[in-house]
Amino acid sequence: MDRPEDRIALIELLERDGRVGRSVDVHRWPVTLGRALGNLVVLDDPHVAAQHASLAPDATGVLRLTVGDSANGVLVGRSRLVAGQSQALAEGSVLQLGGVRLRLRLKHDALAPERPLAAAFSGANAGRMAVLAALLLALVGAEHWVGLDPGADFTAWLPMLVSLPVALVGWCGAWALASKLFQHRFDFWGHMAILLPWLLALQLLDAVLPQVAASGGWPWLWQATRPLSAVLAALLLRAHLAHVLPGHQRAVGYAMAALVLTSGAVASALNLRSHGQLFTAPYMSTLPTPALRLGTPGTPQDLVDAMAGLREPLRDKVREAQADEAEEGDTAE
Repeated sequence: MDRPEDRIALIELLERDGRVGRSVDVHRWPVTLGRALGNLVVLDDPHVAAQHASLAPDATGVLRLTVGDSANGVLVGRSRLVAGQSQALAEGSVLQLGGVRLRLRLKHDALAPERPLAAAFSGANAGRMAVLAALLLALVGAEHWVGLDPGADFTAWLPMLVSLPVALVGWCGAWALASKLFQHRFDFWGHMAILLPWLLALQLLDAVLPQVAASGGWPWLWQATRPLSAVLAALLLRAHLAHVLPGHQRAVGYAMAALVLTSGAVASALNLRSHGQLFTAPYMSTLPTPALRLGTPGTPQDLVDAMAGLREPLRDKVREAQADEAEEGDTAE
């Protein structure tokens, strides 16, 4: 890293978490990369050839990568080059030679803007987390209070007052250990700053959406509460994983999308098999607050008429159950 005034490019060797582990100054072209000691950039990896690749500008001044005598070739973005192939390199190209990833930075490449350090626990961040924690505690406390019997003493509050902080500390501590493993820093407060707003959103969704659906008489919105909660939980996990693995955010996003779609498909298939419908709950079980009712309540006759349509499906289920019992009896004999 000496003579920065003569540097025309910089080759950065990336760690698995995307951080720069080592950098090599480039003062002239061509640049050779490989395992042999005669290369400018020596890569100590058994999957790298002796003279694996070279970098040099062509006649028009465009920098090109040429693959040498290598069985594994070079991965440039999503395209793989084999021995003898050449390709022009774009600004900030990331190359993979064997198991080594490196990034090429040219002298006149534009720099990305500085990103804020999310782990800083001071000033506005500390105040913001304190406000979010207070709102979360108030919301969870209100939900707990609604479920208590009249005249309940202080001991009825102890499980909530103890379990919530312990759960928050344990969750963020586990993710901080993951950050220590992959990024070499115990980022407890960074994960706490991620968890609090998402957890508050989950609590608000669970508390508000069923009441809104019941007030408007919208069963479809009430049934959507659980899938939406699952999506928010997946987004929370994605935020934690992206914080631990900032260099693999696209892969993390694809993995979480696949997890949500797969789990949703499996849950829907199981519900169809067991209940004959996509959702577990057969009807909307939340009672609306009378003062907030938006729709016109139905008459008792409307309920009777609606229940008439259940007669045949229930008969079919009884027949299926009787048939299953008969088959089990024959098998037992």
